[in-house]
Amino acid sequence: MSSNISVRSLVGYLIKQSQHAIRTSMDQELRRLDLTTSQYALMTAIDETPGSSGAELARLCFITPQSVSGLVKGLLEQKLIERTSSETHGRVIEVRLSSRGREQLRKAEMLVRALEEKMLVGMTIKQRSSLSSRLRLCVENLSKMDGES
Repeated sequence: MSSNISVRSLVGYLIKQSQHAIRTSMDQELRRLDLTTSQYALMTAIDETPGSSGAELARLCFITPQSVSGLVKGLLEQKLIERTSSETHGRVIEVRLSSRGREQLRKAEMLVRALEEKMLVGMTIKQRSSLSSRLRLCVENLSKMDGES
């Protein structure tokens, strides 16, 4: 039995289409800073959660721990991050943004925020807040389903 509703009008499809569009735009904008979207995501996660393990960073960035290792290597080569010994755990090596990395992240955040602003043109503050709340609810609902499996 087929429905008259087009797949292209389903909310999940529109979310995926939006995600693809923003990812493509972010790749294009961040290229100006010699960064990829994945590198930007990892730098943000490192900055927001200092001392996180590779596995934790992978979860935050929606990538595998192996991908984190590759990204870390590239960011180290660009001198955007540095490795230091943990102050609390002698054998643990922590990854932190370098001063150059913090400056690059600041520039990247400005590009990404400008891109988000373009995406939301025509929406009031109230509509933007409502969209954020509703998307958060979608994530929570699906997360509950994952927990039931």
